[in-house]
Amino acid sequence: MTLRTLMLASVLVMTPVAAFADLAISGQDGKQVRAGDGLPMVPTPDSVATIAFSSSDAPRVIGMINVCSTQMGPPSALAVAPDYSFVLATCPQKFGPDKKLVAADTVAVIGLDDPTKPKLLETVEAGAGATGVFMNKKATIALVTGVGDDTITLFTIKDRHLTRGSQVKLEAKAEPRDVLIAPDGKFAYALRFGDGKVTKLAIKGDQLTRVADFDVGTQPDGGSISADGRYLFVNDFGGAPSTPKGKGATALIDTRTGKITDAMEVGALPEDVVQSPDGKYAAVVVGNGSATVRNAPNYNSVFGKLVIFKRDGAKLTHVADDQIGHACQGVVWSDDSKRLLVQCSVERDIRTLDFDGKTLTDRPDAIIKMESRPGVMVTSKAR
Repeated sequence: MTLRTLMLASVLVMTPVAAFADLAISGQDGKQVRAGDGLPMVPTPDSVATIAFSSSDAPRVIGMINVCSTQMGPPSALAVAPDYSFVLATCPQKFGPDKKLVAADTVAVIGLDDPTKPKLLETVEAGAGATGVFMNKKATIALVTGVGDDTITLFTIKDRHLTRGSQVKLEAKAEPRDVLIAPDGKFAYALRFGDGKVTKLAIKGDQLTRVADFDVGTQPDGGSISADGRYLFVNDFGGAPSTPKGKGATALIDTRTGKITDAMEVGALPEDVVQSPDGKYAAVVVGNGSATVRNAPNYNSVFGKLVIFKRDGAKLTHVADDQIGHACQGVVWSDDSKRLLVQCSVERDIRTLDFDGKTLTDRPDAIIKMESRPGVMVTSKAR
C-alpha cells in the first residue's frame, strides 16, 4: 500500500470531530439588551457555536445552532461529552408573554455527529433558573442547578437521551449556581452563592443524596475540580475568610476536609476558573469592575483581566495576568495548555491569548466577533 493510499484511508475513517485540532463550545445570549451599547434595543438570537482552534491556528466558528443560552450567573451553563458527541445547554431565562425575562428550567441536548451542523435532539426540564450543568466522565450522569428554586437535579443519560432522576432541595435562597462532579463519579459539590456554602452530594445510580455542607467564603459563584478530585477551585465574589472582605478571591478547598487551604485576592467579580489540561495551572476570568455597556464613564479606563495561578498541592502561586475586555465571562485552554480563548460580553467577541508558562501574550489578530453576548464556553477538558 502506498503512502498516498494510507493517507487517504486515514482521512476516510476520521470522525468529523477528529478532523479538528481542538474544539470549543461557546454559548451566546441575545436576551441581555442593554441601553448604552450603541445597538438597537432589540434581542439578538441566542446560540451555541462550535469553534475549532489550536495553539498554532487562529480560532474559527465552524458550526452554530440557535438554542437558548445565557450570560447570567457563572460561565457553567454548558457541558460537552468527552467524545464530543453531544452538548448539554441550560436555559435559566426566557421571554414571557409581556416580553419581559422570566425564569426558565430547560436543558437542551445538542448532537455533534457533525460539529459543523449541530442538531437539537431534545429538551428536558430541570429546576427553575437552570444554570450550572456538569456531566460525569462517562457521560452517563448530569447534574443541573436550579438557581430559582434552590435545587440540584440528577439526570441519567443513555443514547444521548436524558431521564430525570432524583432531586435535592437546598435551603431557601441557597442559590446554587454551579455544580461539579468528582472524577470518580461518586460525589459532587454544589456551590451556593446565596449563603456561602458548598454542599457535598453522593451519587448512586439515579439517586442524589446530601452528605455535608462547608463554608467557602462569600458568594461562591463558579468553580473547578482537580483531576484527582482532591481540590476545589472556587471563585468567591465577596472574598474568602483570609482575603479582604468584599473583594473577589479564588479559594482552594480540600474536598476531604472541606477546609480552605489557600486563597488569593483577584479583583471584583471573578467569573470563570478553568484548569489547564496538563494540570499545572488555573485561569481565572475577572470582571474587575469593568463596564457592562459601551457608554459607561469608565469604559476606556477600567478593563477585565485574565489571571493565571499555578497549583502546588494545597497552595496557589500567582504566575501572570493580562488585560482583557469588559464583563468577560468564559475561558478555555487548548489541549497542549499553550493557548486560551476568553469571551468578552460587551465587545461581543472571543479573544485569544498565548501562554508560555510565565507570561500571557494577547493575539489581536485572532479575535472572533459574535452577534450576541458570549456568556459560557467549554471543552471536553474544561469541566
